[in-house]
Amino acid sequence: MNGSSFLVIEKVATLFLILFAGVIARKANILDWPATKKLSAFLLNITQPLMIVTSFQLDFDPEKLKNGFFLFALSAAVHVSIAAAAFLAYRPIKSKDEKKVYEMATIFANCAFLGYPVLKVVLGDELGVFYGAFYAMFFNIFVWTYGVYLITRGGAKVKFPVKKIFLNAGMISSVLGIVVFLAGIKLPGVLYDSSKLVGDMTFPLSMVIIGSLVSDVKLKDMFLSAKNYYYVFIKLIFVPLLVGAVCYTLRLPRIVVYVGTILNAMPSAANVAIFAETYGANSKLAATNVGLSTLFSIGTIPLAIFFVDKIL
Repeated sequence: MNGSSFLVIEKVATLFLILFAGVIARKANILDWPATKKLSAFLLNITQPLMIVTSFQLDFDPEKLKNGFFLFALSAAVHVSIAAAAFLAYRPIKSKDEKKVYEMATIFANCAFLGYPVLKVVLGDELGVFYGAFYAMFFNIFVWTYGVYLITRGGAKVKFPVKKIFLNAGMISSVLGIVVFLAGIKLPGVLYDSSKLVGDMTFPLSMVIIGSLVSDVKLKDMFLSAKNYYYVFIKLIFVPLLVGAVCYTLRLPRIVVYVGTILNAMPSAANVAIFAETYGANSKLAATNVGLSTLFSIGTIPLAIFFVDKIL
């Protein structure tokens, strides 16, 4: 492994160390569950959209745009394929309540909360978030459609939150960013600087939120279940390596292979725990999945980066 790979590992490890600030804040009762949900809303609706919009403040380049749309298409193909594979992979699980949580935790990766910071480390300040935003656009559509269906499967009928499918802050900021990129519009200096400063809060804030989410998970719940290790293997090893291998075999652009592999190496999205709590699913198992995959991804994210470096 070369020196640059070690530098990436060091920076990724730095991000994860911030997670413990969230754990400590929750244990010290500085943060509780309602406060964590409010912080998540602040991140999703304020800091992350500003980070996305400022990342599109690049000179127009048709190659970047083409790669971005490649990533949107890849995101659609990967999410739908993983949804079908997860349905089959967890069929042996008898409990329907557990099965749907494992499925959702496998399908939806933390491509925004954690994916953006990692891509920023790997690809640079603007370019990492620029490409990550294209991939996350389909995530936003799929999580508010299939994600809601899945977490409520077998329970009370829930009306789909249609407005949130296309009118969520992540989707709006991504579309706005693309328009600004195509039109070559540049934000005035003061507006850009202030927006970027607030947007940069996304990275530490996302790790604090994840730390708060997983702080209540008991170690025995994470480590004493064979099903959890099966899930971790599928989520953090099998899926990213398969996505990387297939993308490489299809001779997709190098940056598409890189971003697609890295984002699929992310742990389960915080949405899994939040949706489980909101819609009355097994929130304890959902939080366990988020916590366990986040813990193990400290090692598997560098492994995925090393793998994609080797094949490219």
